[in-house]
Amino acid sequence: MQYESPRLWRMQLILPVSLVLLVTVIGTVGYTWLGREQGATVLDALFMTVTTITTIGYGEIIHLSSVGRIFTIFIAITGIGSLFYSLTVVMDSLVSSRLVDPLGEKRMQREIEKLKEHIIIAGLGRVGKQAAAELYEASIPFVIIDPDIDSLHYSNQHNYLQVHGDAAQDEMLLKAGIERAKGLIVTTSDDANNLYIVLSARVLKPDLYIVSRAVDDTSIPKLVRAGANRAISPYAIGGRRLAHLILSPTVVDFFDTVIKRGEESLNLEGINVPEGASAVGRSLASLQARERTGASILVILRGNRVLPNPDIEMKLQSGDQVLALGTVTQLDNLEALISE
Repeated sequence: MQYESPRLWRMQLILPVSLVLLVTVIGTVGYTWLGREQGATVLDALFMTVTTITTIGYGEIIHLSSVGRIFTIFIAITGIGSLFYSLTVVMDSLVSSRLVDPLGEKRMQREIEKLKEHIIIAGLGRVGKQAAAELYEASIPFVIIDPDIDSLHYSNQHNYLQVHGDAAQDEMLLKAGIERAKGLIVTTSDDANNLYIVLSARVLKPDLYIVSRAVDDTSIPKLVRAGANRAISPYAIGGRRLAHLILSPTVVDFFDTVIKRGEESLNLEGINVPEGASAVGRSLASLQARERTGASILVILRGNRVLPNPDIEMKLQSGDQVLALGTVTQLDNLEALISE
């Protein structure tokens, strides 16, 4: 069974709908003429036509002669036939589309093709689900790639976009829009598979920012050499977090708040200083970032150097990354100020 496009479906619907409209117009004109001596209005004639076509049958508000009854028989047969033909076309299209695409994959693909600067998540296990939930809450567009049919049901339930397939295949990465994507999060539970996905993604888009999960700590350098910008072990991070919750619970709670994008109260975000921006070569004092945006610049990352609590006379350089604290609006204003 071949899937019918919306355009083809609309073309198939033109004929039956046109027939219904034509019969309605003919019926309205005919009943107006038949009821002219009774003072029938166009609304009366339209009412007679509609009740005849839809078989409601409220009764004759225009008293009919033999000629009128023959005309009504003609309107009933042609009108009911064209109306049911229209409904049949609609139901056939709906049923066909659900049989051909029961999980809505074609609809998802059309939505994916509209995305730009989105994130791709390879693997929807426990780590992938958490990553997806964070991105969804932050209103950041993303696409999931996973071969498990249960993951597709999960994505449908949570309104996530997903490509059903193996992320290690170039075709799946292309279907997820990797050429238009901003980043890739690799979260499968197999380091060999993660390595292959990273390699494939790096070849398809050399400037893609890639973060990969490492099941084994020894796989981290291999993933980085394969092309991942960052490779992390969820178990190592979980262990450090548990220790920090004992040693410095307030600090952990603070960072949990500020790194959660979308929080109106407080956010911590890194802002890149692009080449050619007007902020390049200017001091923090001349920018008046705090006065103009309300955001506070805490750290400047310059290459491998970390410059905390920067002096107001420090000048920004191309490639710097500014770590700033503020609300979503304040940080957006600061980014606009630095990037203009």
